[in-house]
Amino acid sequence: MTKSDFPTDPNAETVGLPSDDSGKGSVPEQGKFVTTGMPSEIGRYKILGVIASGGMGVVYEAMQEAPRRRVALKIIKAGAGSDMALRRFQFEAQTLAKLSHPNIAQIFEAGTWESENGESPFFAMEYIPGAIGFVEYAQKRDLSIKDRLELFQKICEAVHHGHQKGVIHRDLKPDNILVDNQGEPKIIDFGVARATDADLAVTTMQTTMGQLIGTLQYMSPEQCDADPDCIDTRSDVYALGVILFQLLSGKLPYDLRRQAIHEAVRVIKEQRPESLGTISTTLKGDIDTIALKAMEKDRERRYQSAAELASDIHHFLNNEPILARPLSISYQLRLFTKKYKRTCAAVILLAISVMLGLVGTTMGYVEANRQKVVAEKQTIIAEEQRNIAQAGFDEILGMSHMFGGEFYNGIVKLNAASEVRKLVLDTTLGYLENLQTKAGDSPEIRAEIALIYLRQGAFFGSVRGSSEGDYIQALKYYQKAIVIFEDLVASGELKHQFNLAISYNFIFDMHWVKEEYIQCLEALVKADSHYDKYVAAFPELSVMRLKDSFAMSRIDTYGKLGDVAKVNELLKDAISSRRNRVALNGNEPTFKRDLANILQRTGYIKWTKKEYADASAYYTEARNIYQGLVAESPENGRAPRDLAWCTFFLGESILDSGELDNGLDTIEIALVLLQDRLVLNTDDADARNDLVRMVDPYAFMCQEGQRIGRSDAFIRKMLAVIQPVVEANSTNFALADMFVQVQKNLSETDETTLVEQ
Repeated sequence: MTKSDFPTDPNAETVGLPSDDSGKGSVPEQGKFVTTGMPSEIGRYKILGVIASGGMGVVYEAMQEAPRRRVALKIIKAGAGSDMALRRFQFEAQTLAKLSHPNIAQIFEAGTWESENGESPFFAMEYIPGAIGFVEYAQKRDLSIKDRLELFQKICEAVHHGHQKGVIHRDLKPDNILVDNQGEPKIIDFGVARATDADLAVTTMQTTMGQLIGTLQYMSPEQCDADPDCIDTRSDVYALGVILFQLLSGKLPYDLRRQAIHEAVRVIKEQRPESLGTISTTLKGDIDTIALKAMEKDRERRYQSAAELASDIHHFLNNEPILARPLSISYQLRLFTKKYKRTCAAVILLAISVMLGLVGTTMGYVEANRQKVVAEKQTIIAEEQRNIAQAGFDEILGMSHMFGGEFYNGIVKLNAASEVRKLVLDTTLGYLENLQTKAGDSPEIRAEIALIYLRQGAFFGSVRGSSEGDYIQALKYYQKAIVIFEDLVASGELKHQFNLAISYNFIFDMHWVKEEYIQCLEALVKADSHYDKYVAAFPELSVMRLKDSFAMSRIDTYGKLGDVAKVNELLKDAISSRRNRVALNGNEPTFKRDLANILQRTGYIKWTKKEYADASAYYTEARNIYQGLVAESPENGRAPRDLAWCTFFLGESILDSGELDNGLDTIEIALVLLQDRLVLNTDDADARNDLVRMVDPYAFMCQEGQRIGRSDAFIRKMLAVIQPVVEANSTNFALADMFVQVQKNLSETDETTLVEQ
C-alpha cells in the first residue's frame, strides 16, 4: 500500500481546543515546498506544502476550511513515540489548550491521524508568516544589545505564562523561538515534547547524532540524567540562560563538536560555561552575572522562575540593581570539593594551614602594634596597626564561619568520610580557641565555638541524619553549646535565643532515643521558651514551622506516655493554629499543606485508637485539601503523592470500620492515582516504590476479606496499563522489577495465567 492510498483521513480523532479565524489564501507561502507522496488532506486540513521535516516527524503548511485559516500542521512520525506516548499525548493535549499568550504560538487542535504506518499524533498550530529563528533574526538585523534583551524579556515572560499553566517546554532552543514579519517572537512546540515523548527520545538517544548534540547544548544537567521527576520549570530557565548567552555572544557556552555523547553530558554537568565578559568587554558585569545564574548546575541556585529572569533583564535595561550576585568564594569551594572528592581532605588541610598562617600573621600584627605603641608612642601608626589587626581578625573569623558552616554542610551532603568531617570540625575549633587565647575573648568568637559544638554533637549523635551513634558524647557537646549561648544571651545577645531553641531541640532528640520521655518534655519546654523570647525580640524573623515541629514532638511524647487527653488537647490546638494561618494566608500552598498534614496525622492517631469514624473525618478533610493543591499546582510532583497516600489511609479507616467494599473502593482510587503518577514519572524511585508499598496491603486486605477475585481483577487491569510503559522503557530495570513485585500480589492461579499470556 502506498502513501497515495492515504490522501485524507476525514475522521481523524481530535482533541478540541480553542480556535480563531486567520486564513489568508490556500497556496503555499514562498519558501515552502510541495513534495510528491505527501497527503492532500489530513482531517479537515488541506495540505499546501512542507515547512520542515526531521527525525520525529514533518511540519506541513495547511489550510483549515472552518474556520478558514492557514495553520502549521505538525505530524509526529508513527512509531517515533511509544504506545504510552499516544496515551500521554491525549492527556497533555488538554493542558496545552490553556496556553494563551501573544508570544506563544497557539495550538488550535490536537488529535491523531491513522497514517499508513499507524496512529500518528498531530498538532494544528498558529502559522507564523515570514518566520525566522530568534538568534538568526537578531544577527541578520544586527540588533543592539538593548533590542536583543527586550525581545528576550518577552520570551521569558511567555515561558513563565506556560509554567503558570502547569506546562514545561522541555525543548527550548532558538529553532523553537521564531520571529514573525512584525518582529514579534513566538515560542513554538510549547509542551509538545512532553506530549509526544520527544524528550524521552532524546534522553534515550533515539535521534540522530547531530540532532542529539544540537539538543544537548540547551539541556540542563538534570535533563542529561534522563530523570523526568527532576525536570521542572527551572530546566526551562537553564535553556533560557543558554539562549541568552548565544543571543549576546554569537556562540554557545560549550564547544561540544566532535565530543562523544558521554563526554558532552559530562561537560554540561560539571564544566562551568565560559564567561560572557571573556568574549566581549561590553558583556562584562551584570549581564554576565545574569546569564551565569540562569545556567547554574544546581537548580536551587538558578533563577527559580522565568519571571525572576525576566525581572533581572528589566532591571539591567533600566540601570537598576539586579537580584543575581557573582558566585561566592564558599560556593566555588563547594563546587571544587564536589568535582574533586578524592582530594577533598587534602584541600581541607591546605585551607586550614592557610588559615593558621593568617592567624600567626594577624597575631604578628597585633604584637607589632603593641611594640610600636610602647617604643614610638606614635598614635597614628598605632591606629593603623590596630586597623590591620582588626581586619585580619575579621577575615579569619569569617573563614571560620565558612569552614565550620557552609563548607562543612557541603561535605556532609557529599557523604564525606567521617574522618574528614571530624578533621574539619576539630581543626576549625582548635584555631578558634587559639584565636580566642591570643586576640582576646569576644562574643563573635564564642558564638562560632558554640556553633561548632552543635555540629560536633550532630556528628556524634543525631536522629536527623547519619552520625556515629554515640549519644552520650553528643549530649555533652550540645550542653557545652548551651552554656555559651546562655552566657551570650545574658550579656544582651538576644539573637542567640534562637540557637538555644535549636540546641534544646537536639537535647530532646537525645532523650527520645533513650526513651526518656519526661526529660523530652522538659527539653521541649525550654526550646519553646527560648523560641518565644526570640520572636518577642525579633517578631519579623518568626519561623512558625519550627514551632510546629516542637508541637508535634510534644504530641508524640504524650502519645508514648499514654496521655490520650493531652494528645487530643494538643492536636486540637495545632489544628486551630494552622487553620488560622490558612485563613490569614489563603493563597499560600505551604500553609494549606501544613494544615492537611496535621489533619492526616490526627486521623492516624485516631485510627491507632480504633476511633474509625473520627479518623475518617480527619482523613477526608485532609484529602480534600490535597485535592485542591493538586488542582492549583499540577506541576508540583509531591501533591499527587500526598493525595494518594491520604486517600489510602482513608480507605483503610473505612475498611476497618466494617465497610469492606467501600474501603476497598477508596483504596483502589488511591492506587489509580499512584498508577497515573508512575506512568508520567517512570524514573522516579518514589513513584515505583509507592505503588508496591500500597498494592501489597491492598492484596492482603482483599485476601482477608475473601475478595481475592476482586484483587486479581483490579491488579490485572493495573498491570495492563503499566506493561506498555515497562516495554517502552526496556533499559529501566527498576521499573521492570517493580512490575514483577506488583504481579506477585496476584493469586497463584491468576499469576500463572498472566505469565502464559
